[in-house]
Amino acid sequence: RQDYDPGDRAMDLPDGFRDPPDQTGNLRGRAALRAPMEPEAPRSWLGCRICGAAVPLPSPDTRPSGAGATSEDPVAEFLAAHSGHEVAHLSQIDAIRIVASGPLWDPMTTLSVQVTDGLTFFVLITERRSIEEPRRCRFFPGKIAPLRPLINIDTRDLRRGLDLEFYPHLLRRSLVDRFIEVFVDLIHSLDPDELEIAFDDANDPTVSIARLPTHVHEALQARSAEIFPPEDLVRVRKFLDENRFEDGLLALRVHREAQLESAELR
Repeated sequence: RQDYDPGDRAMDLPDGFRDPPDQTGNLRGRAALRAPMEPEAPRSWLGCRICGAAVPLPSPDTRPSGAGATSEDPVAEFLAAHSGHEVAHLSQIDAIRIVASGPLWDPMTTLSVQVTDGLTFFVLITERRSIEEPRRCRFFPGKIAPLRPLINIDTRDLRRGLDLEFYPHLLRRSLVDRFIEVFVDLIHSLDPDELEIAFDDANDPTVSIARLPTHVHEALQARSAEIFPPEDLVRVRKFLDENRFEDGLLALRVHREAQLESAELR
């Protein structure tokens, strides 16, 4: 695979979360893009400024009806454990920036989210040690900042697909190399924010799959006539037509990641 940097553009990370930072302040997880949070996922927390611990606040939809706090109420237990400490109300910010250490379907994935108390930005981390345990939350000052998005293509699968298209014959390697070089040149200047995202990679929260824009497909068809001999061109164009959509071998892979900035590590 080859990565191509389309330039420094802003990125918003939608609902999801990420790993705690290493000693350099960089998040070790990966950004989760366009992955919706679970309906029960909290959007506000209580946090102890002394201990750095936090507890999710139940939404009106998930709060039990009837009686108030009980001995098993995690919020009541948190307030009792941190009585006398300064407790802040933390809310998810409007520009949602969330990162994840692994697939969002994995209950063991560590999640992190940008929150604020109205004055300061914090990174709130939610994690668990085992599947039997509930998630634990902690927070510290910092921002989740977007890195530059990258667009790539899977050149290995693309080569394999062309080989299968011409089986039992093979295209000359020099022709395939030139074709991929031209393809790379065409996608190099694309703006990832203008691509039509079809779905996200279930196993990599940093990756979204986009269909090939029509103008790039048309340009690739035209440039192929300059690369391949007439006896091969019909099958090449057939291959391009059949693989131009998001489930085809010409699909674009958009990578978006984030890192921690201005964190006070504890």
